Amino acid sequence: MKNFFESAKPFHAALVLAQSKIQPITETQEVPTVDVLGRVLASEIVSPKDLPGFARSGMDGYAVHSLDTQGASSQRPIELKVMGRAEMGQDPASLPKLENGQAMEIGTGGPLPPGADAIVILEETERISDSRVKIFSSISTGIHVIVPDEDFKKGEQIYMTGHRIRPVDIGALLALGYTRVNVFRRLKVGVISTGDELVPAETQPKPGQIREINSHILKAQLTELGAQAQLFGIVRDDRSALLKTVQRALDETDFVLLSGGSSVGAKDLTEQVLGELGQIYIHGLHMKPGKPTIFALCSNKPVVGLPGNPVSSAVVFAKFVAPLIMKSAGALTSLALRRERGTLHEEIKSVRGRTDFVPVVLHFEGESPQIERVKGHTTNISTLAKAEGLLYIEPDSEGFSQGDVVWFEIW
Repeated sequence: MKNFFESAKPFHAALVLAQSKIQPITETQEVPTVDVLGRVLASEIVSPKDLPGFARSGMDGYAVHSLDTQGASSQRPIELKVMGRAEMGQDPASLPKLENGQAMEIGTGGPLPPGADAIVILEETERISDSRVKIFSSISTGIHVIVPDEDFKKGEQIYMTGHRIRPVDIGALLALGYTRVNVFRRLKVGVISTGDELVPAETQPKPGQIREINSHILKAQLTELGAQAQLFGIVRDDRSALLKTVQRALDETDFVLLSGGSSVGAKDLTEQVLGELGQIYIHGLHMKPGKPTIFALCSNKPVVGLPGNPVSSAVVFAKFVAPLIMKSAGALTSLALRRERGTLHEEIKSVRGRTDFVPVVLHFEGESPQIERVKGHTTNISTLAKAEGLLYIEPDSEGFSQGDVVWFEIW
């Protein structure tokens, strides 16, 4: 036990060390753009053309020669001849060229007719007949005009290799004409649960048994990251059986997660098995929850041993494993939980030198959320069900006082 506690690494240093050992996958595939949500780009995206590709109006009003409006004011308006209306979706080449003294009615997004160089907004005009309009302001060239390359310029880099596709990115890609894109294949992650006390979730537990839920939580977390989870079932506390299952997972997947058996008890076999199959770089994090976490490379593939407690497993995945998964998948950056500020409803203590992630619930009163620690033992499954956020306590802090305004992460 002494060696385990002495070898524990600071959370951030351990994360940097683990990331340095990760080699991203390189295999790629071409996928329809409408199906690439959450996938990681395997090549950069460059705009093949100017977008929108034609000059258009940014406001409702009248397209004009800006010089025709010089000197116009509310006291001394000028009159222009109206040459029709530029409709949304109309080919600019089909519109008549505006000559001096002419204007054309136009809506937001409408194509700018040839000869026009500015837009007078509707509020600065008065239509006095079907063919005449008064202009009450003097404008300069380019006012309220969206130029052909204002959105995207031809040759402009839009996304770098390693960018993870968001919903809005799908729209941008389609707008640029990308109906298919090159992405890294999905990362395959093997998930193994260990423990004599575990039974499948659909089984009625006998006294002394518990339903195995960690693999299903981990699968859901992996799915959110765009990875493909492969469950290898429950392995009893037997070295030979665990060794065989881990080897199979290494043969069939890119990354392996073991739930349970990562501490130093008599039945905690993860360290022993991983030591036989590869090299252990980390055993123990100065982190709560999640101290007995293991990181190793086996067959040059990352393997993480997670605590068996569901709360610890879920938190360690979110804060330690997720960045490793994203790097393995070829992503430039890891996903971060959304951060918000709130006021502590109670004092929450920590230990200097340890990074804490405290499950909290939120109460919305006044201008900022009130934050309160989830009641009950931190290892209870109910903690997962009730937690709405994680309060982050840095290792150089001994906690927070009641009334402190702090950052927390939406869980």
